[in-house]
Amino acid sequence: MFLYRVKVEELTAQSLSLLKSDLSQGEENLRAHCPIREMNVVADDRSAKGQLDIYLALDDFIDGMQVRRLFGELRAMIALDLHTAKAPEPRVSTEFIHI
Repeated sequence: MFLYRVKVEELTAQSLSLLKSDLSQGEENLRAHCPIREMNVVADDRSAKGQLDIYLALDDFIDGMQVRRLFGELRAMIALDLHTAKAPEPRVSTEFIHI
């Protein structure tokens, strides 16, 4: 199993709220692109710099193209929410860990 962590930092309060909502509503769409066992979204609402961590538990048989599509879908959600909130570009980092 793999753990794929996407960390989104420097979000405004509005873009953080929009992204949290979109992720909960868009989970089925993400699962259509990738074998996701479990998805967990953790937001730090108290921080001055809005931060959101997305944890995805992925099956062992995932291939590189699926990961690229998954990240593309996540990036599209982030970009849409930034456009809606008229917010600056956040800092996004990823981590892929084999468990």
